[in-house]
Amino acid sequence: MIANRICQHSIGQSVQGRDVVAESNFDPAAPIRPANITLIIGGLHGDEKATVALVATFREQWVAAGEIKSPVVMIPVANPDGFVANSRYNANRVDLNRNCDSAWQPDSIEPSGPYPWSEPESRAIRDFIVTFQPAKIVSLHWALAEIDADGPQSTGLAHRMWNAMTPEQRAPYRIRIAAREEGQPSDPEGFCPGSFGQWCGYGLQFAGGLRPAMITLELPYDPQTESRPHPLPDDHLDDLHARWHENPKAYLQAVEPGVHKMLAAACHYPR
Repeated sequence: MIANRICQHSIGQSVQGRDVVAESNFDPAAPIRPANITLIIGGLHGDEKATVALVATFREQWVAAGEIKSPVVMIPVANPDGFVANSRYNANRVDLNRNCDSAWQPDSIEPSGPYPWSEPESRAIRDFIVTFQPAKIVSLHWALAEIDADGPQSTGLAHRMWNAMTPEQRAPYRIRIAAREEGQPSDPEGFCPGSFGQWCGYGLQFAGGLRPAMITLELPYDPQTESRPHPLPDDHLDDLHARWHENPKAYLQAVEPGVHKMLAAACHYPR
């Protein structure tokens, strides 16, 4: 394989002035943008360290190594201030995954900001998406252990990612297909006001009517489980953080093969 040159550029700054960096295997300044771009996002919650690490290793082992020929953009650290502070929130104590304008609520359980798009990181990612119009978006999170598809246009991609894994790699996950009827959430379990995924899957529409396929890839809290329990244990996040604190390398080694296969499948999925 011929290695790909990775282009880096800032798409905006955080509250504290850190760059939100996008990395691509094409020149983002070229006058003609490629079609069928895949956007992969990590670190929207700054304390979800594995999402940042997995985007970085996918970049090195697949994109930079030339295994991915289709156009791909990676934002490894969408919340750089939160990443440095090891916080779920940005420096204004806002959950960036509740700050979008799709069903935004001021009284969200997670702090949603004073108004939709109030945060510079949210606006930077929004404006980048509106400009580059990616056909597919995958945002990595901890740790509901699911491939979460928002919008009917996303179902095929969810199944493609699922089928890319071996049965053993699928075991900790489930597919969850979110649905809406007449603009209202018909899946109460999956309804997250102001979420990035629901904005991309339902609120976002490009010229010509295209909506991007939107997947929230929730990493497993226990990659060794023989099947994903339902419901998840109440202490699953505490269990994950303890597991990560004890041996992050072991966690990454366990989830990386399946995650990389899913991300590669997303990149190769035609739309």
